[in-house]
Formats: sequence, structure tokens, C-alpha cells
Amino acid sequence: MKVYPLSFEETFIQPVLDNGVSKVVKFSFPKGKVLQKHKTTSDILVFVLLGKIRFVAHEEVELAQASMISLDKQVEHAIEALEDSVVVLVLTPSPEAHSVFKP
Repeated sequence: MKVYPLSFEETFIQPVLDNGVSKVVKFSFPKGKVLQKHKTTSDILVFVLLGKIRFVAHEEVELAQASMISLDKQVEHAIEALEDSVVVLVLTPSPEAHSVFKP
């Protein structure tokens, strides 16, 4: 068993865990920070642990602390921090599980 700290830090993106099945990444968004439109090769779960974000995909929603949203792979999306925010992203399957760069 291992405990992972998920508090706000100066480092914007911090990989937390990749067990081959899922990948977990923590984002520490300062207020106003934008993660521009992009896509992933995995389905995602986005958890807001602290703060408030604007999540834009098919539609635009505001997510506050203790909220979660799910999104299918290959759907373009963006995030804007409306407050200092801690966001945890879970990618399933892990990108490593279906990467063309696997040995």
C-alpha cells in the first residue's frame, strides 16, 4: 500500500501512478491557467479535489470541489482554472497499454 499526496504544488503536472491498467496524473492549476484543447487516446475521469474549473468538450460546464466528469477517448476538450485548483485525471487504459512505442 502507498499513500499519494494530492495537495496543490508549484509543479503544474505531476504523474502519480501508472500500473499498466490506468494512469493517474495530478494537475495543480493556478487561477487563470488554461490547458488548451487536446485529445487523449484513453477514456478519462476528471476529479476536482480543490477549487473550481471550467471544462469544455461537447458543452461547457463548471466543476467545483468534489465533482467528477467522464469523457470518452478522442474527444477534444480544454480546462480553465476559475480558482486555484487541484485536478486528478485517471486515464483508462493507461496510454502505455496501447502505445505504438511499447518495446
